[in-house]
Amino acid sequence: MNSFSELQRFRIRWAWAAVIVFNLVFLYAIGQQIIFKIPFGAKPAPDYVLVLIELLPLSLLIFLFSIKLYTHYSKEGITFRFAPFHLRSRKIEWHELASISFRNYNALYEFGGWGIRSGNKQTGKAYISSSASTIGLQLQFKNGNLLLISTQYPTELKARIDNWTTEGIINKSF
Repeated sequence: MNSFSELQRFRIRWAWAAVIVFNLVFLYAIGQQIIFKIPFGAKPAPDYVLVLIELLPLSLLIFLFSIKLYTHYSKEGITFRFAPFHLRSRKIEWHELASISFRNYNALYEFGGWGIRSGNKQTGKAYISSSASTIGLQLQFKNGNLLLISTQYPTELKARIDNWTTEGIINKSF
């Protein structure tokens, strides 16, 4: 068991539904006015304006598709990238940490939502990509800062970390 990698996608259903509905409304307007030549609304906008306005919900849809949390756990440490916000991967080496543990969390209550989040002094910072999981890896750095990284496979990740702890690579008790 040398490493463990995970790819988490943005899976907040209400956000996807809102953006898809927004897109469908404008695609309907474009279809009605440009293709079927029926004015959309009492004071229809010019065709080019409808197309320009559709670029906003379309770009939101593309943006939602691009949100991904890449995590890679190895004997050296944790490498992660929250695309499209991080241009480069970030690395945390095991020796930088005072403690690690798995814990349940409530993204909305503790951090105010999903994404790259800052909580309070008791919760610290978090990288949460989805509502699909409510379990994360809680990291406490030697300087006292906290970081939570969400995981959709806590059992598998815990098995790897326990194995590295047994091998003496990670000092879990610190």
